[in-house]
Amino acid sequence: MKNEDTLRERLKGYLERKPRTGPETVHLDVTNACNLDCITCWNYAPELAVPKSVAWKRQRMDAATFHRMVDESAEAGAERIVISGGGEPFTHPEIYAFIAKVKARGLRLTVITNGTLCDWERVRGLGVDQLLLNMASASPETYVAYHPNQPPETFHRLLEGVRGVREVTAVNLVQVINRVNYQELPEMVRLAYQVGARSSFKVGDVPKGTEHHALTDAQKQQVLGELIPAARKLAKALKVKHNLDAYEAQLSGKWPSGQETGCFAGYLYSRVYVDGRIFFCCEHIEAGHVKDGPFREVWRAPAYEAVRQRLHRGEYYPGCARCGKHDMNFAAARDLRELLEAGELP
Repeated sequence: MKNEDTLRERLKGYLERKPRTGPETVHLDVTNACNLDCITCWNYAPELAVPKSVAWKRQRMDAATFHRMVDESAEAGAERIVISGGGEPFTHPEIYAFIAKVKARGLRLTVITNGTLCDWERVRGLGVDQLLLNMASASPETYVAYHPNQPPETFHRLLEGVRGVREVTAVNLVQVINRVNYQELPEMVRLAYQVGARSSFKVGDVPKGTEHHALTDAQKQQVLGELIPAARKLAKALKVKHNLDAYEAQLSGKWPSGQETGCFAGYLYSRVYVDGRIFFCCEHIEAGHVKDGPFREVWRAPAYEAVRQRLHRGEYYPGCARCGKHDMNFAAARDLRELLEAGELP
């Protein structure tokens, strides 16, 4: 278990229904611009029923806000910053200065990216701790099917980049599973092994207009009954790290996020949107704004507390069924259970 003392404090806060410290992770959305058109993206899918406006796509966080939020997050007790966005963070002209700022504060850094615009040498040199790399494929053909504006060569360039940073940066190959790529699920584990990465599987969203990419019931059963067991067996043989247990639980509906696991977002995580709104989680539940005061105060303010208590009562939001923080909740519920069983929590 990582950083046991601070995790124990946060889980005590969860049990007491009042945070004892700031979040472990603060997620900063720095831009809405993107250079790809992933087929199930909420913002850039070619078949979206309601495309985003040009004005929305042009939004990005200003440097002053970013630097302020990194400082205030650290002062609140955060240990990790996540840089991402409604688009691709490497489209932001200040991205490398942002990375340097996070590392200068001594915080761990995760960047969520499609990797196509990365200067891999600079990423390595700046000491990025983790990349969550959007792959959604185990082959060039499937990569192109999911990223229609990219040639097959992009797939190979990404793998070359991963190999170049893996000694410094932990890479998770993020595999959003849908009808285009589900049959490659075991091969996605093999791909991670080949480049020294971790496999992270996600239940694929299908925003309005892209529903035909969703898995059918029969395909879900094939994933659950055949492909996940095969992938798990291969991962064990190759010693590849993965989140197949959490993915299986969410896909099967056995652990609807928040309902069996509990929602830990109000103790472990916060998100600052490109326009300064502070969100409780990936569901864009507003809990404040950077203009409301220092992050430490917003984190403990009545608006934030109201969302925590609503979720403690089991009054979930519609988007909780497709929770973007399911893996976090799954792991936190496991850690909480283990600490309670060991008698390390009251």
